[in-house]
Amino acid sequence: MDFEFYPLNCFEKIFNTKLLNKKSKFEILSLLLRFNTLNSIQKAGSGHLGSSFSALDIFLCCAEFLKKNDGHFFSSKGHDAPAYYNTLAAYKKINFNLIYRLRKINGLPGHPDISIKNIRFNTGSLGMGISKINGISYNNKDKNIVIIGDGELQEGQNWEALMFLQNNKKKINPLIIVDSNKIQSDTWVKKVKDYSYLEKKIEAFKIKVKTVNGHDHQALSKEIENHFKSFKGPMILIANTIKSKGISFAENHNFNDRLEYYPFHSGALLEKDFIKAKVEIKKKIKNFVIKECNFKFNILYLKNPKTKKSLNIQRSLIDTYANSLYGFVHKNKKAYVLSADLVKDSGCSIVKKKIKKRFIEFGIAEQDMVSFGSGLAANNFLPIFHSFSCFLSTRAQEQIFNFCTEKRKGIFIGALSGLLPAGPGHSHQMVRDIPLIGSMPNIFLIEVLSERMLNEFFLYQKKINNSIYLKISNLPTVNINNKNLYLPKRGEFLKLNKSVDFKTIVIFQGADLLNEYEENKIYFNKLKKVKFLSAVWLNNINSKELSIFKNRNIIIFQSSVEMGSFGSLLSNKLISKKIKTSSFEVISINEIPKCGANEEVLKYHKLSFKNMLNKIKNINS
Repeated sequence: MDFEFYPLNCFEKIFNTKLLNKKSKFEILSLLLRFNTLNSIQKAGSGHLGSSFSALDIFLCCAEFLKKNDGHFFSSKGHDAPAYYNTLAAYKKINFNLIYRLRKINGLPGHPDISIKNIRFNTGSLGMGISKINGISYNNKDKNIVIIGDGELQEGQNWEALMFLQNNKKKINPLIIVDSNKIQSDTWVKKVKDYSYLEKKIEAFKIKVKTVNGHDHQALSKEIENHFKSFKGPMILIANTIKSKGISFAENHNFNDRLEYYPFHSGALLEKDFIKAKVEIKKKIKNFVIKECNFKFNILYLKNPKTKKSLNIQRSLIDTYANSLYGFVHKNKKAYVLSADLVKDSGCSIVKKKIKKRFIEFGIAEQDMVSFGSGLAANNFLPIFHSFSCFLSTRAQEQIFNFCTEKRKGIFIGALSGLLPAGPGHSHQMVRDIPLIGSMPNIFLIEVLSERMLNEFFLYQKKINNSIYLKISNLPTVNINNKNLYLPKRGEFLKLNKSVDFKTIVIFQGADLLNEYEENKIYFNKLKKVKFLSAVWLNNINSKELSIFKNRNIIIFQSSVEMGSFGSLLSNKLISKKIKTSSFEVISINEIPKCGANEEVLKYHKLSFKNMLNKIKNINS
């Protein structure tokens, strides 16, 4: 598949021409940026088209304003990163060539990151933007702008930040622009938390608020300029936008309200839809050129390099989990399914559709969700919490700890767990959840790796009163139907081969690393005197299991940080039992995880199957 981009000189031509008025310049710039953003996402194979296209005109107006003014603009929500990057590139704030490498190593991360020149803040975890703009604007005369999402306003930190603004509005005057596209990750914002009276809610904080068409460049620019003409304190500008604006078949007003999910929130388009969208935008550019000027725009053509494809049919464990969850909830009338705006991606879609009475959507409000669940559990109901592990184990960490100290029983589903998929970037690559959750009282931390393991888990949880945190990878995996991947007894290891005579023990922690083993068994099984295990119980080791490690080489490959993760637990257990090993080595993620294609990220962190194979050979020789 070919990808097309309008290179930097096309934008320079528009910036420098006197043939076009301001309105026309905005129009053609908007079209070129949409075209490049579309191709950036498609080439990456992932990204968020809907949010990028709703926010793009806001970014364009901000960039144009800041050409002649000192200040900075950034996005708090992060899903619109492809449009943000393309706008910055067009205005020479970042290296233009980077837009060809979205979600690749040494390219642009899935969510904005300060590793990229002229990007001041990391985003990806929602709700921090207003606080950050308050801080950077404090005792500073620069003209600073933050773009936030309307769904993002469900995160409580935003309202804490507005209370700060209320008391400090004589000291700071940031501009806060709400990209109000009316749709969050899963559905219409109003179905989750109704913002029909958003203006009045903001006015209650005695903060100036206005509403504008977020795709009207003239109106947007006027409001931005007027705000910074004199010091008048902070302002919130609600920009009414259309998700996927500029692609007629994807625009949110075509989203049938009866549909369960907006279909163009994330991911690359189907090839036929991509071609259709590309042709539509290209036609608009051509018509503009014919009508307004006689520019000749050259196009850069790029091919996507071929990547390694699995010989096995791969599915995500989340799909399997969704069926298992439905079966469990259907039989257990005390179970309630709670979601934090990630219904599809965390596996509770079937319950939402078929057992609505026991499904509760909290939106982007993980802390509220967990504490609400504590109330449910106090009445002997079983709350089952769903979110990405990167948000659930961090945003709601204090609430989970409180839940555990109350000795409640709940099931926490931490989806998108592990190093892979690596495309979204480090804000979503959850390699820290084991130390964060594993150190808590009255909770078992388990990583499921197959369909059989999931089914056995739901049977097991009935036998205990402890809470359970379940790590589930969203990575397509070959392990799903593997009947040999069972749920071992509490604190035991999963045995991957039948080796009896061995001098080296290799332990894999993480579905992504086990996937590397399963995909390349033929090479691993050629190794002599090696026993392969997988860690399933991540904060619990049965002491009876420890004797096999005596006088043997131990290698642990883990999809997590070193400090406080499984390797640390095993090391401490061995020391406490005075069990000596011939060698002990842990290969883990010891820096901020790299964003990129899965294969290149594994290789970078020395966790690809070739890296692991060579490490085992060297130690085992």
